[in-house]
Amino acid sequence: MDAGTYTISCAAATHTIPALAFRVEEREKRGRFDGARARALGVRGPEFRALEEGRTVTTRTGETVRPETVMGPPRSGRSVVYTGDTRPTPAIVQLAQGADVLVHEATFADGLKAMAEEWGHSTAAEAAAVAKEAQVGELFLTHFSARYPETASLEEEARTVFPSTRAAEDLLTHLLRQR
Repeated sequence: MDAGTYTISCAAATHTIPALAFRVEEREKRGRFDGARARALGVRGPEFRALEEGRTVTTRTGETVRPETVMGPPRSGRSVVYTGDTRPTPAIVQLAQGADVLVHEATFADGLKAMAEEWGHSTAAEAAAVAKEAQVGELFLTHFSARYPETASLEEEARTVFPSTRAAEDLLTHLLRQR
């Protein structure tokens, strides 16, 4: 789905009932403007915006300055993938490929892997393996079984596979910095 400044895509998750995973991704952003270089080329402040918007300008001396002369390379948009209930699958790995953040369910510890398989859920270690294979920036574990009053052990289990892991909690916020 194209929503203007971002896109939303999905993939089928593997669960006991139909389920989807989602990726929200910002569109690519233009590169950073080098104001010092523009001034050195004779561009005046009011012409900066034209260059930033991709238009060529002509200086007072008649020199032509093209945007690529003063703009850095385009910057990738930020992306977040949310799985909901799922077993680890190639479709989830593909959807999460290169994402900044993966929010992946981790209902069980690895010792209950058979139960996770039976009920269509993932273990913390399996979620971490998905994050590692997809080369995401950060992993947030969620959807913990009530048998785990504390999630520290699940977080630690996942960190042995993928160090950049946190256990999500109610009302947790996380800032994704601009690239």
